[in-house]
Amino acid sequence: MQDVRIPYYDTKKPIAYKDTYLRLIACIVATHIVIVYGETRSTFEMLLMPAYYYAFIGSFGIAFTLFWAVRKIVIKLDERCDWLEMPLHRIGLQAFFGFIVPGLLAFLLAALYFRIRGYNILHTTYLRYDFQFILLQILLINFYYVSYYFYGRWRQAKNVIDRIGSVAPAPVASGATTFQVSKGAANVLLPIDEIAYFYRKGDSNFLRTMQGEDFFITLSLDEVQQRLPEDRFFRANRQLVLNRAACKGFDLLSYGKLKATLSPHLDGDVVISQKRALAFKTWIQEKRLLSML
Repeated sequence: MQDVRIPYYDTKKPIAYKDTYLRLIACIVATHIVIVYGETRSTFEMLLMPAYYYAFIGSFGIAFTLFWAVRKIVIKLDERCDWLEMPLHRIGLQAFFGFIVPGLLAFLLAALYFRIRGYNILHTTYLRYDFQFILLQILLINFYYVSYYFYGRWRQAKNVIDRIGSVAPAPVASGATTFQVSKGAANVLLPIDEIAYFYRKGDSNFLRTMQGEDFFITLSLDEVQQRLPEDRFFRANRQLVLNRAACKGFDLLSYGKLKATLSPHLDGDVVISQKRALAFKTWIQEKRLLSML
């Protein structure tokens, strides 16, 4: 059996929110609705009034700034608190930074706009009518970007599946799909799917199977890593090369480090440094994305 090499980082590229034209159109429509909302005159009558266009310019600027701000916030949150990794934490951050902060920004911008025109915002109907509609718009913008995110992740996972199905099988550059070990006087070929991890103990290196059986190996972990497919095995640290199937989860530690949970169990904490944490999360995410389909 041969493997098709699909780079694991293809499965979790940052979502590129390409929506410039949609934002422009949405802001134009939203601005018009805000201006005519509650008016007794017809839209045609208002379009003939210069005051409509003065109001449109200011309101459009506020609407576009809010849409831009929510988009920037979403991109930053994607980088620091991914929906798939920390969903509950992300919900709280999204509610505060994606809804409450833009809502406050909308009020401040509107207050500045009214001040420039010589009005006190508290003496207008803004809070009673316009502000409620703007909050609804901000909520819809958040819903739009959350939907965009999960659609983008689904597309990434689908692309991986399509590539696996369409690319002609080719030999893995790092070696075969079996690993030779010694068992007594006999040499045994273990399929790499049955290998949980390679680890160093003292001055010796060992292989542990998914069933928890250990084998002594003469190769260094650097040599082992070179013979294994990168999409299945990860060099967690200097003492460990692990199979993704053996990793059952991970916890966040201080200073950006991670602690992996393995099955079968390995004595001692499996700590992944801050430098390798992002690569590990990207690598492990491939399995989670594929399982979603």
